[in-house]
Amino acid sequence: MSGSATLSDLIHPQEDGPNTAPNTTEILLVSAFFPLSKSKHPMSDYSYWLSRFLGPITTDIYFFAPPDMEQLVRDARGSLPITINTSYTSPFDIPPLKGLEDKYAEMHQIDREKNRHSPELYAIWAGKPYFLEEGLKNAQGSGKRYDYAFWNDAGSFRSDHKYADWPSAERVDAIWREGARLNGAPEDDLIFFPIWDTPHASMKHWTERMGPVDNEFSEGSFFGGRPRAINWWRKLYYAYHDSYLSQGVFVGKDQTLMNALMLLHPSRFITVWLADPAAPNYSLVSRLSMWWDNGEGPLGRCGSTWFYYQWWLAAYDEREAMRDVWGGKKWWPWGSKTEEERCRDTRVLGMAPLLRRVFGEGWNPPPTSITLE
Repeated sequence: MSGSATLSDLIHPQEDGPNTAPNTTEILLVSAFFPLSKSKHPMSDYSYWLSRFLGPITTDIYFFAPPDMEQLVRDARGSLPITINTSYTSPFDIPPLKGLEDKYAEMHQIDREKNRHSPELYAIWAGKPYFLEEGLKNAQGSGKRYDYAFWNDAGSFRSDHKYADWPSAERVDAIWREGARLNGAPEDDLIFFPIWDTPHASMKHWTERMGPVDNEFSEGSFFGGRPRAINWWRKLYYAYHDSYLSQGVFVGKDQTLMNALMLLHPSRFITVWLADPAAPNYSLVSRLSMWWDNGEGPLGRCGSTWFYYQWWLAAYDEREAMRDVWGGKKWWPWGSKTEEERCRDTRVLGMAPLLRRVFGEGWNPPPTSITLE
């Protein structure tokens, strides 16, 4: 299989179209909603975003929320099944973060974006690996088998969409098969994260002792894998979180810690990158369009560029429906007003080969000092 094949090529080598063969893969989505005491968004925004996620998506969902938010979540889910866990009134109540309020308040003072962030927000971000594994464990404990589980930010579906059976089991299986081939790792070991960009080339000299990597690299809105990989990710994340925190190193922004862990263990990660200039279907659209996030980007008109992975993970018919929603007229002045730029598919990427493309073929992950049990 060519390294430049799109995901659709891997699923349907002859034609990207619907597949009628049955798929028995079971997927669980895990999420949470803990309102901040001071938020830049009104509750009406959160209620709408929750309704866009919980209302249309038919995939099994396990959801964490404080008791006073349970009815809001149930109303957003409607008649679809959901498990709501109200055991925690705050992310600081979960075992990995219990008793860290003072430490997080101290950490807030060294945050370069402290005017935008709060200790509460750090806790919500840092709670995701725990919530994902705990939700999966509890759901399986009720007698259901799941092949994959994914964390999905509760507010990540911010407008109307056509997704329902999402993410597509067929797409997910294809991603894991190809990701294992690219990374040379077992499928059970792989964790998926979308990325916004690659780390800066200078990060080839990064080492563990330098702490979290403050680059616009990983996206923490959606991630996951098979049960064994989820357990590994939870243990790895909190091992480094606790180690850096004990040294007074800033770990409030989960993406910077995720970035570091990807550099340490690249063969465990697979990804999709909307802006990959070497990918099939990429076109030389101004990169400014991504920063404006107006829905136009290197792969055509795909909605909000941060959430490209949502379309990419969807089934054929749902992707076609979203293409129709977005249309495809080029907006930039030097382009044709009638030329179609409908959203295009791209390939799966293994993190190990991608980082060697950025850092040079001779690059190897830096040594690690933490060994997991």
